Amino acid sequence: MFLIALLKPLKTYEDYVYKANSYFYIFLKQKAIDTMEQAVVQPQFSIEEKSSGYIYLGILHSKMKNYRIASDCYHLGFKLVMDKPFSYRSPFKQAIETFIKSGDDDRAKYWLSNLLERQSYDKNFRKLAVLQKKLY
Repeated sequence: MFLIALLKPLKTYEDYVYKANSYFYIFLKQKAIDTMEQAVVQPQFSIEEKSSGYIYLGILHSKMKNYRIASDCYHLGFKLVMDKPFSYRSPFKQAIETFIKSGDDDRAKYWLSNLLERQSYDKNFRKLAVLQKKLY
């Protein structure tokens, strides 16, 4: 199954994610990152897909303990959709924690506040409130 993903031509955003996942699971983490870096610059992908790609890059860099780079990726991902409603996802907690680990408390506070405000349309964002103790 992984071999097919690695050989399949990349056309859709999902193709890039599947290929990156395949690389990651066979311990080719840098190839996974390279694949997603290609995905976020594809002009045919929507803003939401590019945002998701940056969030995924943040996850990959966090797993490699590259917290500064991960922080930048999460920031770019959130920034792309900051004026749009979107649903809560569990990696958002990891994003805020990564901002903190990278020493970027200003970003952590800004994005935590922004995400907590989104409780007005998705109550799941309240799960992030526990992170306020780490920042204030």
